[in-house]
Amino acid sequence: MLTYNMENRDEKSLYAHLYACLRSDIEGGVIAPNEKLPSKRAFAKHLGVSVVTVEGAYAQLIAEGYVRAEERRGYFACELPPRVSATSVTAGAQSMLALEGLRTSAGCGAVIDLTGSSVGRSWFPLAQWSRELRATLSQESEKTLLLQPGVFGHPRLREAIAHHVRSERGMHASPDQVVVGAGAQTLYSLIVQLIGSGGAYAVEDPGYPRLTHVYRSLGVCAVPIPLKPAGVSMTALERSGARVAHLMPSHQFPTGGVTAAPRRYELLAWAAKCADRYIVEDDYDCQFRLAGRPLPTLQSMDACGKVIYANTFTKSMGPSFRLAYLVLPERLAERLAGELSFYSSTVGSIEQVAMARFLESGAYERHVNRLRTRCRMLRDVLLARLAAGPLAGRVQVLNEDAGLSFLLRMCGGAAGAQSADEVVAALHERGVRVRSLASFCQGAAYAKVACAAEGKVVYVTDDASPRIAADSADDLAWLSADQTLVVDYSTLRECDIEAVVSAIEDVCV
Repeated sequence: MLTYNMENRDEKSLYAHLYACLRSDIEGGVIAPNEKLPSKRAFAKHLGVSVVTVEGAYAQLIAEGYVRAEERRGYFACELPPRVSATSVTAGAQSMLALEGLRTSAGCGAVIDLTGSSVGRSWFPLAQWSRELRATLSQESEKTLLLQPGVFGHPRLREAIAHHVRSERGMHASPDQVVVGAGAQTLYSLIVQLIGSGGAYAVEDPGYPRLTHVYRSLGVCAVPIPLKPAGVSMTALERSGARVAHLMPSHQFPTGGVTAAPRRYELLAWAAKCADRYIVEDDYDCQFRLAGRPLPTLQSMDACGKVIYANTFTKSMGPSFRLAYLVLPERLAERLAGELSFYSSTVGSIEQVAMARFLESGAYERHVNRLRTRCRMLRDVLLARLAAGPLAGRVQVLNEDAGLSFLLRMCGGAAGAQSADEVVAALHERGVRVRSLASFCQGAAYAKVACAAEGKVVYVTDDASPRIAADSADDLAWLSADQTLVVDYSTLRECDIEAVVSAIEDVCV
């Protein structure tokens, strides 16, 4: 049986240490693909830990796609594509690598916004931020406050961000790789200037429409790539001819899906095939994973310098707080310093120093922890109320743990013959704003085609885009976007939960 030293774990929790050991052995081939893992009880007894510890480690590995659970059979290691090392790619050459295998008002009772486009009054940490600004102005030197930051941003904030992503996301980044900007949209423009607008940029479909609009406004050909449960379709990505892929691997918006570990390795290998290919990893709400440990970033798995990491403080601080950052591969950071150093930072020094202090003091982490606890409580109450009423068995909740939204799919005749857009309109009449998954589809609508010969269901688009096969109708049912709602509960108030559930029951029962 597998044996690990559960004492030599530094400051990690037991389950985090066990997870790290198992993941390392799966990645290194010590645990072979499809090898069965010990049962939870037997493994816990063997290691001298609780069953809860083993359950936590297994659950995290399943969430990341390293392990799969088979009913009545147990847990098995998944097969991972070969990892790409930096030495396997010649700098500047095109090396082909073979792959084997909310509310909008202060009081309750007004329109309840579940679209994520507004922010509750309690979301922004006004008191803490006010204190930090006052301390910045009264305690920092004149030289620090009057410094004109270059294109990378203020060195104090870049240092704080480098430490933050190292401790929170396991990324080993130098402050020299960090770029600060006034919101993610500003930084997307910088990315295009760095790597060029030639060639297509792949975006996820369903996806974030504003991202596509921003890229196209910059003269970039943005190509929607359909999603599969494990992540974007690699077949469609290869056929698209894209040289940049903008992805949300840890919590895809709007589906809430997580890119599985095997697909992550495939994506890194895809980027490594050509010298001018890159992945933009959009980690916009990584702080709000509500079950298990945060998923590792693509950037932390990247050995070839092909991943541009992008994140923003907007999701945790509110939409009026325009401060985002990139972590660039060293090669692109050098290019930025050499070719675009004439730019000044788009964020003022005072705001950057205040944010640095907010991170350094631990106040930001405490703020996020409070928000995460609040949102988990609201999510649990909302889902429990849905499950306890007449909607039980008539709606399906999907991807509720990865972030601050989930999919609510009508099934079993719920909502009758109404389309998702008709359900949205009916809910709006009852004071609840929500969006349909169909409204996020950027390509053609998905259609379902039975494939009896292979015993599969195939999804195609009406413009003959690449076919996406599934083992069952349910496997990709959300792609049809038929009667599927995207519920963002980040600004929901507890006093509005009953009104939300009543409206949904009224429309769908």
